[in-house]
Amino acid sequence: MSGLVRLESSAEGLDLRSLVDLAELQRIQDEFAAETGLGMITVDAMGTPVTAASKFSALCQFLRRDPVIAKQCMLCDAHGGLQSAIEGRPFVYQCHVGLVDFSVSIMAGQDYLGAILCGQVLLRRDQEKLQRLLTMPNGIAQFEEFSELFDEVNVVDLDKLQSAADAVVKLANQALGRRSLSVPAVAGPYFGRLRPSPHPANDHPMAPLLAGASKPLPLIPMIPQGLPRLDARIIAVNLRRRNLAKNLEALSDYLDGLLPRWSLKVKPNQLAEFEDIMIGLATGEGVQHGREISQLVIRHRTQRRAPMNRYECQAYCERLLVRLHNLLEPDLCVQDRTIDTLLNEIEKDPTSYLTVARGASYLNLSESHFSRKFREAQGTSFIQYVTAKRLERAKTMLIYTDKPILRIAAALGFQPVNYFTRAFKKHVGVTPSEYRLQHSEEEKS
Repeated sequence: MSGLVRLESSAEGLDLRSLVDLAELQRIQDEFAAETGLGMITVDAMGTPVTAASKFSALCQFLRRDPVIAKQCMLCDAHGGLQSAIEGRPFVYQCHVGLVDFSVSIMAGQDYLGAILCGQVLLRRDQEKLQRLLTMPNGIAQFEEFSELFDEVNVVDLDKLQSAADAVVKLANQALGRRSLSVPAVAGPYFGRLRPSPHPANDHPMAPLLAGASKPLPLIPMIPQGLPRLDARIIAVNLRRRNLAKNLEALSDYLDGLLPRWSLKVKPNQLAEFEDIMIGLATGEGVQHGREISQLVIRHRTQRRAPMNRYECQAYCERLLVRLHNLLEPDLCVQDRTIDTLLNEIEKDPTSYLTVARGASYLNLSESHFSRKFREAQGTSFIQYVTAKRLERAKTMLIYTDKPILRIAAALGFQPVNYFTRAFKKHVGVTPSEYRLQHSEEEKS
């Protein structure tokens, strides 16, 4: 048996993500890692993960939290996979921090597409004879936790790694080796890579996802024609700018195309494009982020199989989007907070900012100073702004759900209920009941 994973197709111009069943690959990877206790991940030819990490050691999880070290890890993964492709068999080696891994390259004809990496262990003997692909970055050993976590790494015999490598080759070839390139033409999401946007300073194809960081654009799915499209580049730019409001607006437009009438429902899998973009953006920033978003998606797909109406789709997608912003937006010190960052927090949950005191506390200002500053920036008072945001959510709930008005008022922090009715009529011109009736009649017509 060849010591490689081989796909029965030419891979010219295509990405590994479009050639394999990622869900099946993830399943195999998770089960194998759980059974053997070895850390495992699949990467593309550049070392970028295409699956979530499985059974990663505590040391590797700790080190990959640092973006500089994580980049070195990806480079090491890329080198290991390429070496397996060159040698035509699984390749056992030491990574840059001294752990032992093996790589199994994934090939389509003569094209190297990526690799399955497995290990994150130490050998009982003869480890020093293994090639070390990269040198350890300066300062890693000085981390206080490094020595403690390094001592916790599993120690195994080389025979175990060699047996595991043979098993990986067999399992992966059985599951993935007969995949056909006709798959991307069939309905369903398959990952592809965005066209790069030129860097404004030097025209290099880069895309900054977070402040101070530039990296290749994330992955988006290629989907059949006829469905509404969501531009992942816009989502990425708004993430970098901490502009949740713009992303919520893009989400709303996307759902308007998917569900043009409030009475329509869609199957949960029809939200796959949005879910894949969320996972791709999160994974682009870190394996642990991608895994967290993936787990949310998997949990939802497991629990929800019935068709979803517009409100259910919106509520679920907003939860994913807000979680993505929370994961990728670093916590700000008080001195770095601004009115704009406050607006971003209000978008996440306007019921958390019901008083001037709460907004003033966020910016560490007196209530009078905060009120003046907010009005100067937004042209309205803080309370009026937050009330308007809550009423926008109320309008969505009135249109797309049958929830009693009392429950809607309570959920959005309007107490007592007659205050909700007065505020709604003042801003919208009709009472909540009249608003719901108007839209119900429009739908029927």
